[in-house]
Amino acid sequence: MGFVTPTLIQASVLPVALAGRDVCASAVTGSGKTAAFLLPVMERILQRGGGRTTFGGANAKKKLSSLAATRALILTPTRELAAQCVSMMTAMAKFTDLRAALIVGGAKNVMSQATELRSRPDVVVATPGRLLDHITNSQGVDFDDLEFLILDEADRLLDLGFQEEVHELVKACPAERQTMLFSATMSTKVDDLISLSMKRPVRIQATDKTKKNGGESSSNNGVEVAPRLEQEFVRIRAGNEGVNREGMLLALLTRTFKSRTIVFFDTKVVAHRLMIVCGLCGIKCAELHGNLTQVQRLEALEAFREGSVDVLLCTDLAARGLDIPGVEAVINFEMPSQVETYVHRIGRTARAGRGGKSCTLIGEGRRFLMKEVIKDAEEKTRKKKSKNKQESTGMIRSRTIPSAVIAHFVAKINSLAQHVREVQDAEAVAKMDRIAEMEAMRVQNIIEHKNEIKARPQKEWFATPKQKLSTKAATAERKKEMEERAGTGKHRMTRKKRRAQEVREAMREAQEEARQEMEESGKKSKKAFTDAAMKGSAKDAKRKEAQREKELQSRSLYDEDMQRERKKQQKKRKAASSNSDALGDGGLFSEEKVSYAKKAKNSEADQPTKSAYTFHEYDPNKKKAKKKSHHGFKSKSKFRRK
Repeated sequence: MGFVTPTLIQASVLPVALAGRDVCASAVTGSGKTAAFLLPVMERILQRGGGRTTFGGANAKKKLSSLAATRALILTPTRELAAQCVSMMTAMAKFTDLRAALIVGGAKNVMSQATELRSRPDVVVATPGRLLDHITNSQGVDFDDLEFLILDEADRLLDLGFQEEVHELVKACPAERQTMLFSATMSTKVDDLISLSMKRPVRIQATDKTKKNGGESSSNNGVEVAPRLEQEFVRIRAGNEGVNREGMLLALLTRTFKSRTIVFFDTKVVAHRLMIVCGLCGIKCAELHGNLTQVQRLEALEAFREGSVDVLLCTDLAARGLDIPGVEAVINFEMPSQVETYVHRIGRTARAGRGGKSCTLIGEGRRFLMKEVIKDAEEKTRKKKSKNKQESTGMIRSRTIPSAVIAHFVAKINSLAQHVREVQDAEAVAKMDRIAEMEAMRVQNIIEHKNEIKARPQKEWFATPKQKLSTKAATAERKKEMEERAGTGKHRMTRKKRRAQEVREAMREAQEEARQEMEESGKKSKKAFTDAAMKGSAKDAKRKEAQREKELQSRSLYDEDMQRERKKQQKKRKAASSNSDALGDGGLFSEEKVSYAKKAKNSEADQPTKSAYTFHEYDPNKKKAKKKSHHGFKSKSKFRRK
């Protein structure tokens, strides 16, 4: 199988796992985690007599049914990862009697899976939902003799909404067992799962990062990029989203990354559309996402492994754990909403010490994620230089696609729009026919096996339909919050830009209200309330303000002094006119200044006059500050500067 020297994670996990301790480990993608838990499990099962070597003849292969038992359970988040784990174990256990069973969803024959579980295979590799269904509803299926529980990609297990299922499966396993958990990131959910399923685990983090604060990594929650990976970013401006992104992808697949390339998309719809476009452009490609059947998924993976197709278009379904040899490049059609997802995507290349490239089309809204990746890489490079490590580190650089090339491929995509619609319409018709055929077969089965279906007990589940709906709604809400935190499609704005945007929105609202008032009154405005008109009026106001500022700057000091003197004289005249004595100069109180208020009402005319002098009590807080001496300062020079 090509194993010569154990990797860092294998050398760290194997001794602890063979000693029977619980293990909680994390490592870089592509570092050999699958072999790190398969080898000790197989070794301990063989030592306890769970398997027999093939050197004893035909009789040595036969195991008594009374001794058969399921010793190990491996839970994975996706079906493809489970199938890969089974194939790897089959290759490792070639000269032993160890048997592995694959229990995943997508298989129509559930009864054959239940029969296989009753035969007590040594190792069961499963996805949580289908296995919990068998434990709950299939008779004779239990894990009373289980000795090893392995949770592979635990963070992904919990992210996909399997949290309740995983907890139920952990409760169904015996308490006296060895548990091994492998996770790329240690989140709060993973910590809760560790406290629920493990006893005094040995924590192993096989990374070369400098640890801080008790062993935690300094950035990105302990996620590390492969050292020989070259990362490239293609910036997409705010106004060039949409079709230009598709043109950029076609340019990259046609001119730069022509073979052994994986392209990741956020949604299944976009992945399928690009599958049609690439097929019409003559690019050999296959698709891998959740809308395909299990057979179609495995066929696509096998075609890419064998090299019959050059490009694999997939969603995050293939972002975790899949080990496809010879992947030269990974392209991200969109920057994912989390740095951890980005690291796992680009981890499909540059595996096991080999080199590779990644290219990401990044918009304005998620540039801050790119900055986090660059910052983490710079920090890692700085630490390695400080420790004088002579290791090869990956490069991060910007890639630019010529605008003429993008325009060429955009025009090509526009010319294929009619053909794409025709293919989509044909697929929609085929899908409707397939659904109608399935419904007809279901009705026929109900008619033929009516008595058997009625006699069959109703299926049970650990959660009621209402609880399942609430869990689904909570998961959707959490995903929405995560997307909102990731970005709104716009770059982070400064306060000045944000206020300008708020003013523009307020102007649009005022414009809409004015238009509605005009429509209701039936009047027509002389000047249309359009964005151009509003911008024109704003420009006029800015021009007038600039002209006034220019005039102020062109005035001389003499003009400013004269203007200031004129204002002072006007203020004096105004004060003198308001403070004139109402009784005349020869009045009884000639020295007292009397001021009258305006006669606003007849009732206020008879009010007594108020003196202009107001007397207040002495307030020490408002007393005039005295001149400070130099004694309050440390030196006379500081006093002079003050």
